Amino acid sequence: PPPPPPPPFTSRRRHTRLCKLSRGLGDVYKRQTLERMHHLKTGALIQASVLMAAWSAENQPPERLQALDAFGRDIGLAFQIRDDVLDVEGDTGTLGKTAGADVARDKPTYPSVAGLDEAKRRAQELCHAALDALNPLGEQADPLRALARYIVLREY
Repeated sequence: PPPPPPPPFTSRRRHTRLCKLSRGLGDVYKRQTLERMHHLKTGALIQASVLMAAWSAENQPPERLQALDAFGRDIGLAFQIRDDVLDVEGDTGTLGKTAGADVARDKPTYPSVAGLDEAKRRAQELCHAALDALNPLGEQADPLRALARYIVLREY
């Protein structure tokens, strides 16, 4: 009999396949692939949480939703990059998880693809973009500004 069809891709299998495909490719492609993967994971969750809060309020102007969408997208990616940096620099006691686990599992991370300094620079760049996205919202967005700064400066 013919072999059974392969099982459908689970998100874990997609992640593994993306990781394997990105190995051996140019640094720019690796970075783009990693950013896309991070955005589709943690980044999308943070972006969705920002937008769900906005959608729960009635009659939000499109400009406000666009600003919050851009903020959520940028700060979501910055969060994951900072998480990658903490996996390299942090200690297990402070992090509440095993430091260095990503390297031990051979997971692609921003520091492993672009270097630690570039990862820190990129997280700061994304934070600034997220803060700029909030400019049309005035002082009402100050709590989100504080959250963005915390995300890229956190130690755990």
